[in-house]
Amino acid sequence: MNTATTATVSLGAVTLGLSILAWHLARWWKTGGGAKAGPPGAGGGGRDAKILIPFLASVALGMLCVTAAGGLLGTGAVMLLDAGNTLGNWSLTAVTGPATPGVTKSGHEVLSPGGCAALVIYIVILAAIWKSGGKVFHGKVTSGVTCGVMLGLSAGFSGVAAAAVVTVFNALGDKVTGVM
Repeated sequence: MNTATTATVSLGAVTLGLSILAWHLARWWKTGGGAKAGPPGAGGGGRDAKILIPFLASVALGMLCVTAAGGLLGTGAVMLLDAGNTLGNWSLTAVTGPATPGVTKSGHEVLSPGGCAALVIYIVILAAIWKSGGKVFHGKVTSGVTCGVMLGLSAGFSGVAAAAVVTVFNALGDKVTGVM
């Protein structure tokens, strides 16, 4: 089993992650999710939640990568998190003034060996889909992974969501690979 990552997340990085999430949700809400704007029945197509799948799948990938304590994925995610901490702290301090505290969840989940195998398979699937996607899709995936990395270790609701994603991947990976 992986040891827990020693990375920490600041309020600035969490604010950056939540800002990315808010951006995508606001654009989805405003445009009706790619369908005609307006409620269903009033001539509009409503909001199609399927439009959010690439972004949310990428958020889950970012959350999983930041909980992978080692290897290239864990190292890359921690480097991205460090950049997010720096940029987020600077932006919060510049805009609002106060210092930004750390908001890392204590005792966060880690990937089991089976969960790591499931993560690699998940990356292969997303890479295959990425290959066939266009620029808009690539932007959603890139921003989703960044959002997931920023939110994956937080003590708030997003940290709870990350723990749920890690638990599902561990259970699925352990069952499929036979690691129990």
